[in-house]
Amino acid sequence: MSAAPDIRDVGLLSGAVVVGGLLAPMLPFVGMPIAGAALSALVYRGRSTAAALSVGITVVAGTFLAVADAVFLVPALAGLLIVVSSMERRDALAGVFILTPIFALGAVGSAALHAMLQGTTFLARTKEAADATVESISNVAGGAVANGTLYGIEVDGLADLLFRLWAVDYFVTALVSATLAVAGAGWAGTRAGASVKRLPRIDKLDLSPHVLWPFIGAFALMAAGRITGEAAGLLSTIGLNLLLGVRLLLLAQGLGVVAAFYRRFGLGRWARGVGYILLVLADSVLPIVSVVGLIDFWANFRRLPREDSKRPEEVEDKTDGD
Repeated sequence: MSAAPDIRDVGLLSGAVVVGGLLAPMLPFVGMPIAGAALSALVYRGRSTAAALSVGITVVAGTFLAVADAVFLVPALAGLLIVVSSMERRDALAGVFILTPIFALGAVGSAALHAMLQGTTFLARTKEAADATVESISNVAGGAVANGTLYGIEVDGLADLLFRLWAVDYFVTALVSATLAVAGAGWAGTRAGASVKRLPRIDKLDLSPHVLWPFIGAFALMAAGRITGEAAGLLSTIGLNLLLGVRLLLLAQGLGVVAAFYRRFGLGRWARGVGYILLVLADSVLPIVSVVGLIDFWANFRRLPREDSKRPEEVEDKTDGD
C-alpha cells in the first residue's frame, strides 16, 4: 500500500490543528473542537510527533499574528494534547474539568496582555465592553429606554452587573469549549479505532456532589457581602459569579434527569431534540430544571450507580439504538 494517502491525511489533520488553534482565541466554541478532533485523530493513528509539531506550529503562527494570543494558545493546546493522549485511561469528564480552568485562565491572561499592550488594563477594557454591550441593547430596544431605564432596569445598573459578571462569562465560555473539544476528541479517537473514553450520554450524566461546595460557598459570600453592607462589593461579586457558574452545572445535571425521563417515555431522537430546544427557549423552566439537578444529588431519580448507593443498578434503556 502506498504511503501517500497516510502522508496526505497527516498533512490535512495537522492543518486542521493549526486552523482550529488560530480560530480558538476568537471563536473558542469552533476552534477548540476542531483542534481537539484533529489532535485525537493524529495521536490515535500513531502520529503523536506530528500532533506535537502541529501544536508548536500553531503557537508560533498565533504568536506572529497576535503576541498576546500565545498566553492562551500555549496552555490551552498543551493541555488539550495531554488530555487527548490520556483518553484511553482517563474519564472524559475529568478531561473537561482539567481543561476548563486552563482555557479560562489562558483567556483572561491573553485579554490582560492585549489590554496592557494597548496601554490600558484588563478591568478597564472589560468595563468598556460591558458599557458597549448595554449601549447596543439600548439601541436595539429603541423606545423601551426611558428615564435611564431599560424595561424598568436602570441602564447604569445593568452595565455594572455585566461588568461584575466577567468571571462567569469566561468560565462558561471555557466550560462549553472544553466540553466540545473533549467530545470532538472522543469522536475522532473512536473513528481512529482506539478504545477512548467518551463523554457520557446526557441521560447518564452524573456529576460529582463536590460541585455543591462552591454552591454553598456562593451563598455564604453573598450573605457576607450583605452583612458588611456592600451589596455590590467584592464578596458579593465573587459569590454571584460562583452561584451562576454552579447553576450551569446543576442545569446539566437536571437536563440529565429530563433526558432519562424522555427516554423512559419512549420519545425518539428527534422528539427529544425538540424537547431540549423547548426547554432552552423557555427561560422560566430553566431554574426549575436546575433545582431538579440539585435535588438529584440526593434523590438519584435515575437510580444511577453511585458509591453511596445501597443497591446500585443501571437505568433500563430500551432505546439505545435510537
